[in-house]
Amino acid sequence: MKITCNIIEDLLPLYIDDMVSEDSRQLVEKHLKECDACRKMLDEMKKENQLRTVSENAERNSDHRTEIAPLKKIRRRIRRKRIISIILAAVLVLLASGIGHYWYYDKKTYISWEDAGMTLRDGKIYSKIDPDGHKTAILSVDQKNMFYMLSETAWIRKNYPSAQNAENLMFDLDEFQKAHDRLPDTATDETSLPTGIENVYYVDPENIKEAFALWDYQDEPDKAQQKEQELAAKCHLIWSAD
Repeated sequence: MKITCNIIEDLLPLYIDDMVSEDSRQLVEKHLKECDACRKMLDEMKKENQLRTVSENAERNSDHRTEIAPLKKIRRRIRRKRIISIILAAVLVLLASGIGHYWYYDKKTYISWEDAGMTLRDGKIYSKIDPDGHKTAILSVDQKNMFYMLSETAWIRKNYPSAQNAENLMFDLDEFQKAHDRLPDTATDETSLPTGIENVYYVDPENIKEAFALWDYQDEPDKAQQKEQELAAKCHLIWSAD
């Protein structure tokens, strides 16, 4: 790591008071040989220490206080600069940590029907994307339409990788029919789907916002039904009870 002037400025008070380790002393002295600004800073701090000693021995002498005042300003400037640097470094660390967490755990990329490689065979829909960790469903306000989507984050890609050219069972269409025919509130181990579903759709990335906005109209049934129909027209129909 490059030794900056900020680091040397932090060490100079300890260096002057002979309170640094031998390694730190060598580090400071090596930098001082190459940096005029830090040498000047060292001289100013030494003068300040000398004048402070004089001031402590003659506190009532106004002339001494007058001489010390400019150097106190220098010391305050150094302290202020050091505090700002520490705060800025802490903010940058927190910001980087927050952004990293968002991009790794929260930033979702939605996958289109084509990119998912959906294929229909023997009453089942297969995908090259492993549905574990990827699949999300939204139930319409009237609870008659189910909208599915596939998404992934960096964390999901790492923990639920999809093998190249693999076929993963995405939907068993018989399960939708069984859920449709099942009596309400009837428990079953065969499916966890809600009863009464009449249509199942797959949502492409460009329509994701509309899908998540469906429940914004839960207090307006007519408006909700209109929005469901508009969204359904843009999606891939997977299964229908008709």
